[in-house]
Amino acid sequence: MARRPLADDDDVSLFPFLSIICAIIGVLTLMIAAVTLGQMNQEDVKGAVENAIAMEQIQKELAATEDAVEEMTLQLNAEKAKILSNSQSRQNELVKSRAELESLIKQLAETRQKSEELKKIKIIIPEVPKGQRETLADMQSQLSTIKERLAVLQRSIDTKKKPPDEAEVSILPGGTGLSYTPNFIECTASSIVLHTEDPPLTIRNAEIAANAKFVSLLEKVANDKNQTIVFLLRSDSLNTYRAVKKICDDNGVRNGKLPAVGNGRIDLRHFLKK
Repeated sequence: MARRPLADDDDVSLFPFLSIICAIIGVLTLMIAAVTLGQMNQEDVKGAVENAIAMEQIQKELAATEDAVEEMTLQLNAEKAKILSNSQSRQNELVKSRAELESLIKQLAETRQKSEELKKIKIIIPEVPKGQRETLADMQSQLSTIKERLAVLQRSIDTKKKPPDEAEVSILPGGTGLSYTPNFIECTASSIVLHTEDPPLTIRNAEIAANAKFVSLLEKVANDKNQTIVFLLRSDSLNTYRAVKKICDDNGVRNGKLPAVGNGRIDLRHFLKK
């Protein structure tokens, strides 16, 4: 077995020297630290500690503030989004309301137009002054005249073997009023005859203004743009014609006139054919 070589007697160990050097360096470090601490004021040390504590507190408050700011920012963003949503919703409601308003305005205009078209004219005939009203004496005078005419006609009929056919007065269409539907009123010396009635209705002059049939006929013509009154004038009916024409003109009722020559029965067959 091989033997370990013996240590050289000339080798020098440096371990104690290095230990001493390390010890000296440590002692010098402690001395420097002690001298430094000795030169520092105890108040400065206390202030530095307090500042460090205050700094740590400030950092904590700063972190809390940052968290609060972040939370507030999130809330503001949420509120902003809500406001924008509400604004869009209100804008949509405004557009819808505006459309409904325009529709209502249009309906109102159409309703007013229809109302104007359907609005009827009311015929108002002024009351006849008391001095112009027909008296009992006037009625009796007219009755006597009618009786005399009847007597003359009866004598004329009695003198003939066969009663003659009643004469007829034919009314022919003509003029510029052909586009209207005529409503014939015959004018005589003491009355008017509504040929719109079946049989024709005779109304004495004193009763014209109060006669419901006559007023109804005027309202019918006044409220229909296609209707008109046509007066058939006998030879002795000028005063009667002027009176009823004035009533029509005062109430805006369209009217015209045609002559009825002779004393025979009015023949309107040509208008019935039309």
